[in-house]
Amino acid sequence: MVMVAQYIKILIVEDEAAHAESMQRELASSNMSVTITHVSSLSEYRASIAESVPDLAIMDLNLPDGKAVEVLTSPAEAGAFPILLMTSHGNEQVAVEAIKSGALDYVVKSPEAFALLPHIVTRALREWRLLIDRQQAVALVSEQEEELDAIYENAPLIMMLVDQQHRVCKVNCSGETFTNDRRAQILGATIGDSLHCLQSALTDLGCGFGEKCPHCTFRTLLHETLEHGVTFTSVEVSLMFDHKGFEREVFFLCSTKKLIIRKEPLVLVSLLDITERRTLEEQLRQAQKMDAIGRLAGGVAHDFNNMLNVVIGYTELALKRVDQDEKTREYLHGVLDAGRRSADLTRQLLAFSRKQVVQPRILDINRIINDEMMLLNKLISEDIGLIFISDPDAGPILMDPSQIDQILVNLVVNARDAIEGSGNITITTANVDLDEFYCQSHRGAMPGPYIRITVQDSGCGMDAATIVQIFEPFFTTKELGKGTGLGLATVYGIVKQNEGEIHAESLPGNGTTFVIHIPRQPLKTVNPSLETSFSVPKGSETILLVEDDESNLRIAQLLLEESGYTVISSKYPPEACKLYEQHADEISLLLSDVIMPELNGRELYDRIRGINQDIKVLFMSGYTDDVITTRGVLPEGTNFIHKPFTILQLAEKVRMVLDAESCI
Repeated sequence: MVMVAQYIKILIVEDEAAHAESMQRELASSNMSVTITHVSSLSEYRASIAESVPDLAIMDLNLPDGKAVEVLTSPAEAGAFPILLMTSHGNEQVAVEAIKSGALDYVVKSPEAFALLPHIVTRALREWRLLIDRQQAVALVSEQEEELDAIYENAPLIMMLVDQQHRVCKVNCSGETFTNDRRAQILGATIGDSLHCLQSALTDLGCGFGEKCPHCTFRTLLHETLEHGVTFTSVEVSLMFDHKGFEREVFFLCSTKKLIIRKEPLVLVSLLDITERRTLEEQLRQAQKMDAIGRLAGGVAHDFNNMLNVVIGYTELALKRVDQDEKTREYLHGVLDAGRRSADLTRQLLAFSRKQVVQPRILDINRIINDEMMLLNKLISEDIGLIFISDPDAGPILMDPSQIDQILVNLVVNARDAIEGSGNITITTANVDLDEFYCQSHRGAMPGPYIRITVQDSGCGMDAATIVQIFEPFFTTKELGKGTGLGLATVYGIVKQNEGEIHAESLPGNGTTFVIHIPRQPLKTVNPSLETSFSVPKGSETILLVEDDESNLRIAQLLLEESGYTVISSKYPPEACKLYEQHADEISLLLSDVIMPELNGRELYDRIRGINQDIKVLFMSGYTDDVITTRGVLPEGTNFIHKPFTILQLAEKVRMVLDAESCI
């Protein structure tokens, strides 16, 4: 390959022709490959470089139209090139000024200087290239430093440089944001003081001198990194954060790395705040625990409901046959009352685990609260008074009684925990009509007639910031382990589910009032509480009864026969199918348990429908709602009665299904 020589373009600016000729001659006679352009004034110089930028210019200091220093350039300028200044009468001061102005070199004109010109030019070009390389390197380093500084400042974690005394030498924006301090306040402070560690705040000597400082993980990591150069990555640490009186535990993933900066050993500390993540993990564990409790409650409830069904059923049958013996009737009424209260207890347990079948019905709110007062009193201590002030004209509401229980229990327990020592909890009811003005200031409320329920306590009260958060799931003001943060969230969900409105009114030190509005229903006869009445609906139809639990099968058969029905019973679903085939013309209703071996209630019903499409069905179960819908595959609206049931409830439900037009 033939190498093509690269010519060096040299521009000579000299008004004395003899000097210009001498310079050209020396450069041309050298071994350098050059092209030379000669001009004699500053104006010609400007015109020449505008047309073609030279690799180097040799300029006389004094020209007819000005001084060469007017056009000197430096490597930092765009299109810059090296310039050598020459003069006939030079001195040291002129040379210094020329170099300061941007000249690369200064040469006094003489035959000896002209002879050395090729060497001077070669050296000047080499120095110029070194100068440019150095400036480019400096610019590159500056850009990299700027990039690194931008990364450091905007990193989504706290970053600090800490010296041997554990004092902060540098901190990024995340550190300022976390501590809510200006950078000047953080720099020079120890790492504990800068993070507002509670241990640092408890002693006048600051970080490192608190009671728990010898065991501080931060100090251990810093010491190991500084003294032994150990690098730590994502070590979980915690401290009690104290800032302007606000205290909370903060969790970090801490990383440390030893650096030598300006011959001083420093530690780069990186802190990722994982407090929110830890909180979410704890909330998940709490939710899983609550779910496990709910599953346990559901399992216990099934067996308990089956046993209660037998107890209540036999007791009612016994009462019908004891007419004269008042003492025995009194004993049996005690058993029946205990059975009903046990059924209520099971229902409340399922309500707390949110697995109870929701069955809204028209309720007398005053009667429901009165019935609950005994239970509510058991939840509070003797030095706290529980008062119920009812509006005798309070209208009816449409709700599931278990949901009322859940609301009252959660609010009373919450009020109890807010009272230190003695105090009072007051429950009130009243008819109210909410107008547009009220609804505008209470989000979610709609104008109309409501029942107002208030639960007021004389406890410690809350500030505005707390009130804003109280209905959020898992938010609690109680100590660790003393509250799930689910109580008020559950109350809020129930109220909203029933198209109501709830809010809290409170001031620190002045107690709290929870105000609930539930839509008021038109006045009608409210279902009375269950009574030991034996005026049950009668019937003469034949019923196919299928129940895998023998005790429940027997009591259900007896209750149905007591109501006048003919009962064909079986413990086994396949046998029940054969019995139906044999008595299809006689059987008017299938009464079946939901969860059974071999076939569940719905599968049994589907098989029998294959014989008779118009067969009517009533399902029963002691299982919870979620088990029934998933394992029993019962769609919403299916005829269903929950165990335990009384003879009256069973008779009414059977009569209703038999008299209805639909089959299921």
